[in-house]
Amino acid sequence: MIDFLTFGETLVQHNADYTGAYDPNGSYTRHVAGAESNVALDLRRLLPERVRAVWVSRLGADADGDMIRRYLEGKIDISAPHIPGQHTGIQLLNHMGGGEVVRRYRRAGSAASRLTARDILPHLDGSDLLHVTGITPALSDTCREATLETMKSAQQMNIPVSMDVNYRDALWRPEQARAVCDQMREYASVFKIGLDEAETIWGGGLSAEDFARGFWGGETRVAVVTVGDRGAVAYDGERITRHEGFRVEVIDPVGAGDAFVAGFLAGILESYTLRDALDLPASSLYGLLSYALELGNACGAVVCTRHGDTEPMPNMNQAREFVRAAG
Repeated sequence: MIDFLTFGETLVQHNADYTGAYDPNGSYTRHVAGAESNVALDLRRLLPERVRAVWVSRLGADADGDMIRRYLEGKIDISAPHIPGQHTGIQLLNHMGGGEVVRRYRRAGSAASRLTARDILPHLDGSDLLHVTGITPALSDTCREATLETMKSAQQMNIPVSMDVNYRDALWRPEQARAVCDQMREYASVFKIGLDEAETIWGGGLSAEDFARGFWGGETRVAVVTVGDRGAVAYDGERITRHEGFRVEVIDPVGAGDAFVAGFLAGILESYTLRDALDLPASSLYGLLSYALELGNACGAVVCTRHGDTEPMPNMNQAREFVRAAG
């Protein structure tokens, strides 16, 4: 069994049932959504007998916090106390057409924004993989310090770290994200980012392949750059691995990036620990990354075809069938 640890804020998402700008009288469907818990849930969906997932956070002592706990309990292990007098974050999600979404938040001062390293570090011992995103350090100074301290501790304990930038322009400016993400990359074994995010934060007009080469090095053994429905590339220090992706009718793209990460990691963890995979000979690692990219792209594509962050996520058999059907 592989012990997967992650931490961060999970929200109650009000997902618009209509297309267009926010309408105070519009109809919304409530979902549970959080990048880190999404990846934990999705990874467990793919490898329920192989992965134990632990999610660390804080919840408000309110109905939204209760909803999140009810949804996650029994699917992943939870360490997220309800904090009296503090609220759970929410997100309003509007669909503008063509896959474009607009997010509005009520998360400032939320219970999760006060997460500290003391909440996380007791769970690190014995973990096989730590997963982080660039969302958590954007929530508060406390969360930034907790993220960096936890990543540094993981490195010291020889626990590999996967990192998904997951840039949110509503939370911080590109120059702020660049400074912090550059610090985080010093501890990330696998670094994943979207091409659009890379251009927004670092600029330079580079290709996905050139960004991947640029993000590789130091602690980062594999750099992955996704390019929407045009697939993704990975660089392992010796060669570029590509997968062209899958074309689907996009209903709701939210959650697809988390599904890609879970699929990519599952493609590796199905047969190896991440630590062992990164030590494979170059030829073996190339084949493994090819499979991981294919599985990640398949999961991301499937999630785009329905509303909800994790509800459309396929299990392993469904993901493989999607790949076969797509040829």
